[in-house]
Amino acid sequence: MKKWKLWKNIFDDKLPSSAEPSSEATSGFAGNENKQESSEVTKSNILCSSTSCYLIQDLIGEGSFGKVTKGVNLITSQDVALKILKTEDTVEREIKMLDVVSILDPVEKSIVRFYEMFEHKGQTCLVFEMLDRSLFQLFKERQGIPLSLNEIRPITHQLLTAFDALKGIGVVHSDLKPDNIMLANHPSEPFRIKVIDFGVSFKTSENTRGMTIQPLGYRAPEVILGLPITEAIDMWGLGCVLGFLYRGRHLFADCEYQSVSKQVYLDLI
Repeated sequence: MKKWKLWKNIFDDKLPSSAEPSSEATSGFAGNENKQESSEVTKSNILCSSTSCYLIQDLIGEGSFGKVTKGVNLITSQDVALKILKTEDTVEREIKMLDVVSILDPVEKSIVRFYEMFEHKGQTCLVFEMLDRSLFQLFKERQGIPLSLNEIRPITHQLLTAFDALKGIGVVHSDLKPDNIMLANHPSEPFRIKVIDFGVSFKTSENTRGMTIQPLGYRAPEVILGLPITEAIDMWGLGCVLGFLYRGRHLFADCEYQSVSKQVYLDLI
């Protein structure tokens, strides 16, 4: 219980991304706490695309971006997750990146499976495979107890496979954090994971120098300093995630100045 109280004091029971995420970032299936006016879709609503109809069963998360709901495809009886966006600011980018990423095998490359996009009463709805819980939610269930090396190794292997595949198609995720890594089905397949949320991803061919991306605490030095950005920033984020899994807390502060100070200090010792 002592460890749990310490861990709660560190995070104040918030998601890692809630400590000032980048202004361009959107939340993953875990949602965030900056809730705005609720979107129209509620439990028991039926949403239809040109090919399928989905019955909304439950709310998974809600944030400034909109809602993520659990639903069932009434034609196939398959459980799905619907991301219902209330703002169009990043819709075009996310759909573009999902189309690019969809060429990857979602099982072999540990990337969330994207089914389709459709409009419902002026809101964009994205349909994904239904996943279990995020790594951050798993930490809350474990009362802040860090993962063992035997538990971290398979997660690391899958993340490295995913980001090697993304590099191969020239995509930078740029928003890696524990709440954007989902366990696919933890009870039956322990520690099989999927990377989610491509809302702020971009192609390496884009001019991204000087962009404010990545959540604080997971932000690479070159992003903080306004230097040229490559796929390496995802490797920095991955290292920060692994440090979080092993230690149960952030490696770096939720402040750019303090993060750089600590990085310089570690480099000198």
